Amino acid sequence: MKSKFVSSSAKWLALAALLPCAVALAAPPRADRAERLPGRPLTGQPVTPHDIKIDLRTLPKAQMWQPGMEIKEAHRRQYTPLTAKSPHTPANRFVAPDRLPELQRIWDENVPASARAKSAAKSRVSINNPNTGVSPGDPVVEVGTNHVIYAVNSGGAGTYFNVYNKTGTLVAGPIRFGSLAPAGNACTSDRGDPLVYFDRQAGRWFLLSMDDGGVCTFVSKTSDPVAGGWWFYRYSTLAFPDYPHCGVWNNAYVCATNEGSVAGADVYAFDRANMLNGATARPAQRFSSIPTLPGYGFQIVTPASFYGTTAAPTGRRQILARHRDDEAHDGGAANATQDYLELFELNIDWNTPANSGVTTLPRIAISEFNSWFRNYSTFATVPQPGSNTARLDPIREVLLNQLTYRNFGTHESIVGTFATNQNPARTGNTVDSGVRWFELRRVGAGNWTLHQEGTFSPGDTNTHHLLGVAAMDKFGNIGLGYNVTKTSNPTVFASLRYTGRTAGAPLGVMTLAETTVATGTARETSGRWGDYYQMTVDPVDDCTFWFVGMYRPAGSWQTRIQDFKFPGC
Repeated sequence: MKSKFVSSSAKWLALAALLPCAVALAAPPRADRAERLPGRPLTGQPVTPHDIKIDLRTLPKAQMWQPGMEIKEAHRRQYTPLTAKSPHTPANRFVAPDRLPELQRIWDENVPASARAKSAAKSRVSINNPNTGVSPGDPVVEVGTNHVIYAVNSGGAGTYFNVYNKTGTLVAGPIRFGSLAPAGNACTSDRGDPLVYFDRQAGRWFLLSMDDGGVCTFVSKTSDPVAGGWWFYRYSTLAFPDYPHCGVWNNAYVCATNEGSVAGADVYAFDRANMLNGATARPAQRFSSIPTLPGYGFQIVTPASFYGTTAAPTGRRQILARHRDDEAHDGGAANATQDYLELFELNIDWNTPANSGVTTLPRIAISEFNSWFRNYSTFATVPQPGSNTARLDPIREVLLNQLTYRNFGTHESIVGTFATNQNPARTGNTVDSGVRWFELRRVGAGNWTLHQEGTFSPGDTNTHHLLGVAAMDKFGNIGLGYNVTKTSNPTVFASLRYTGRTAGAPLGVMTLAETTVATGTARETSGRWGDYYQMTVDPVDDCTFWFVGMYRPAGSWQTRIQDFKFPGC
């Protein structure tokens, strides 16, 4: 068996060598150095906390949606109408195809299933949660010292969360986010889009939901989210803070929002140090100096979030990132052989905000990907079985929730995902959805570089993978979760699966066989799906992955929480 595996691996390496390597491609000269963006942050007012002295088990349970009740559609993600002709590259111009799916196919065909089975991930907890009467669900899950918190949009009860122990037993909930806010505060009637993070450096929880003109944040006083108490802070935003995505760093909780701004992507930094102590928080700093991407009306960057036990190097600033499909944004100036990841570094000076700012780092060349899903603006585009009109939204515009950062000592690493259409055409209605995943690395004082990338969507051109989320454990193994649909026989309705790769595997491929978490049996018809999931890693052993996402059984969508880990954990 061992000799057969070595032979197959050698064949894979020989074939892989024929594929173009994006790592070797150089970025254009205009992006070869760091550049300080103009402008300074806007600041609001200091924020006084509200002390929440409540054992969550004593709160009334949120009223739950029941089958037969109306299923609402949540607010549509803000999309600013384009006032000028979109700068898309002419559709008839040749663009290099994405060769990364071929790399995965070569691996799958030449490495025996028995070899993959030897490193198959192990799981023990699977938690199913019902429909909540609204689409999309936006389910998230995070793990702390002794607890697991799951949050989801709800049509009848507002956004709510559950607290479980690590065996999957419900400890508290469902609890409305708004029930923790003081009477009369706008956050008592929250508008959804929940986020949950465990601050691994402080051993605390950070929760967020939104209202019409701000974000509602909750910081736990201890690692115990049930009986330890919370601090509540509400921050105003200039517009409806749609689709927030956050990151935990050593000097701030940083959240990006989609506010329909024509000036640039919007980023807020919140005063982590004082929030952890229940002190009055210094004014939030709002940055809008990251230029918009022409051709997209939906604008957001994704902050990196700290994972692991080794702190970032002294002085290391938080990274914000987005992808750039230059055929969608740069017209005739687009590079037809590669696309890019754009990185930004956030410098925050809490004592003198005028010193704060955003620096554009050298962008990173990656293999061509395609964000044309029937066009560059329609949300629901991924096919489902038995319908030419009911489609799912792959969320083409952003790096998906969330970017995970680790410091391994020898190098720093960031892992993330985004959507791509494996069909290279930039016209027409053909969609072959895949998940592009990547790992960036930084050594010492050098620049961030592309260490590896892959496009994952095994199967025929009617098999679609979407809404991917990824994380990395302390050994460098990567877990990847996602949805799958398939319109050819045997058909697959929106199902939930995961795969992964061991740290020592050949670069650019997922080496574990797909594992089904939950199987769909019906077609989603609401026109909304997702909008985001979460993959995280248990901070105690630092190698058990936890993943949540939606799937579509009969009746209405549901969510499933699943843990898994690689052998040797």
